[in-house]
Amino acid sequence: MTEYKWQALLKSALETEDFEIGCEECHEVLDMYAELLVAKGDPADVMPAVQQHLKQCRCCAGELEALMIMLDQLIAQSGPDFSPQ
Repeated sequence: MTEYKWQALLKSALETEDFEIGCEECHEVLDMYAELLVAKGDPADVMPAVQQHLKQCRCCAGELEALMIMLDQLIAQSGPDFSPQ
């Protein structure tokens, strides 16, 4: 195992919380998390478990990134008054 992989594994282990969610739970609320980001809210206050999962799961973080790109494009096409719902 490379040094980078060891460091990533150790970092992930040190960042664990008492309560964590899995990918399925994250996927269920990822759209709401993204909408809070678009609205300039702080989803960490409302969804700390989702934020924690996104810090540790590259797959879910990638899905959020793709969702944010799609929302940004939709907002750009619809104008500044667009509100995702």
